[in-house]
Amino acid sequence: MENVLNFLLLFFSQDNILSRFVFHNFSFMKKIFIGLVLVLGLLYCKGQVGKENTKSKTIDIEVGKIKINDVDIAFDRTGYGDTTLLFVHGWCINKNYWLDQHFYFSKKYDVIAIDLPGFGESGKNRTQWTFEQYGADINEFIKKQKLRNVILIGHSMSGDILLQVDTKYPGSVIGIIGIDNLKKPGVKLSEKENQEINGFFAMMEGDFSGTVEMYTKQNLFPPSADTSIVNGVIEQFKSNDPVIAIKVLRSLVAISQKERDMMQQLKHPLYLVNSDTDSTQIDSLKKYCKASAEVVYVHGTGHYPMIEKPAEFNAALEKVIRMIGKK
Repeated sequence: MENVLNFLLLFFSQDNILSRFVFHNFSFMKKIFIGLVLVLGLLYCKGQVGKENTKSKTIDIEVGKIKINDVDIAFDRTGYGDTTLLFVHGWCINKNYWLDQHFYFSKKYDVIAIDLPGFGESGKNRTQWTFEQYGADINEFIKKQKLRNVILIGHSMSGDILLQVDTKYPGSVIGIIGIDNLKKPGVKLSEKENQEINGFFAMMEGDFSGTVEMYTKQNLFPPSADTSIVNGVIEQFKSNDPVIAIKVLRSLVAISQKERDMMQQLKHPLYLVNSDTDSTQIDSLKKYCKASAEVVYVHGTGHYPMIEKPAEFNAALEKVIRMIGKK
């Protein structure tokens, strides 16, 4: 996402910069083909290893859980390789939206997608939902699973998790890649902006389902978007615990205030695979990112290039992964 604050701050404005904000969501019902291929292996094996075959391609799918910081974290794992691609989802979604990436990248890499605590099949037994904790979760997951040469890939709100991990636990990863996020460095909030944010949260607390449905329909996709994907996003939003969802979103506001400071402490370059619907302020990012920044665009999608144009997205992501490999 460019920054959650762009929506929160300007929700009530007249210049309609509303579309700059992106909730962090995804539709499980992305494509019937992918669903048929993976539904048995990926969604119902529950800790077993399943094998699905399509177009003469076999993939081993491990579905498991591991306790991290007293919370069960669910994960899907495919492929083999000396480099691990660790995918982290955004707000109110889950690991299932990386299905295309499991197929595409498992031929060369160890591919893992997790459910963050509070979402999907992972535990919800916390009272505090901070990005500092999420960073610690990722670091501990990498250590316990003994993952090698980890490239951490985070969509939407997880861009701030990337910054957390790379600055606090730099030995855990060899590279970080944001997906449609961190389009400009975060800015400090004024008192007026804080009031506008509080007004938005009041709306969510009063009518969570209605607020997210309104925003999803109006702002997350281009007009040409697949209706089934749009409707799936709405249902995915509504399926989450509103209390946890709102707490995580409040924590995102807090951590976004530290983005510039974290960028100046990065140990690795910040790589981004972003939709070109909104511009990425790459010159500004290079100014703040100590180890520089690069962006590769996916053309003409909304906030979800990985499900709107998976083939183009995978090619862009592979290009960035190769950039990291040359460092």
